[in-house]
Amino acid sequence: MKKQTLETFIKKYSLNGVIDSVKWTVAKDKKILNTKSITEEKNVLLDVTQKNFEAIEEDSEIGVYDTGKLVKMLSVMENDVTLNLNKKDDKITSMSINDTNTEAQFITADLNVIPTAPNLKKLPEFNVEIEVNSDFVSRFCKAKSALPEVDTFTLLMNKKKKLEMVMGYSKLNSNRITLSLNCLNDKNVVEKNLSFNAKYFKEILSVNSDCESAVLKVSNSGLATITFTNDQFESTYYMVEIKSVD
Repeated sequence: MKKQTLETFIKKYSLNGVIDSVKWTVAKDKKILNTKSITEEKNVLLDVTQKNFEAIEEDSEIGVYDTGKLVKMLSVMENDVTLNLNKKDDKITSMSINDTNTEAQFITADLNVIPTAPNLKKLPEFNVEIEVNSDFVSRFCKAKSALPEVDTFTLLMNKKKKLEMVMGYSKLNSNRITLSLNCLNDKNVVEKNLSFNAKYFKEILSVNSDCESAVLKVSNSGLATITFTNDQFESTYYMVEIKSVD
């Protein structure tokens, strides 16, 4: 398989180092590699799938405890790599990564030490749908970079009853940047101010730059979700409202 494809899968779930310990699930018949995980603060849940995955030819659950170490080991490899699982008494103990000149052995973890992401049994009604295209991504990332100390972005109704996204919102006087939004399907009203993690959302946008557009859906119950899809990947992220904003 192409090393870059596996590296892209890793970026989409690790969010550039935010998440390190995950379980990889291989479904041979469906030809997919999947992982579900959650951030340490439990405010971002993700579900990432690589399609047309044939590098491991058996149904498997692989404990990847140190994703950062795996990324460094992959960097040594050439563009084309093969993966093989090593077992002892039917238990996966390591994963071999090979190219034409180099072999690396990555020690896998017991699944009991990997944080388990909860299943979302029922999603709420989403009251807001925001178009996420290249223009929005550029403006959001520039706003976050301009205010690196700001932890959240907030969706709110302005004085003209129009939905806005504010980086650095506070009831007190504060440095802030307000972004106009293109809403879809007439879903453009929040009943209260809703704040979410700006750092993680910037990483989500960054690692999914291979997707041209997506829709950010937000519920008044305090949950936001966004899904990115292309020929190789499907990545869904759920963000939980942060309620400590002034």
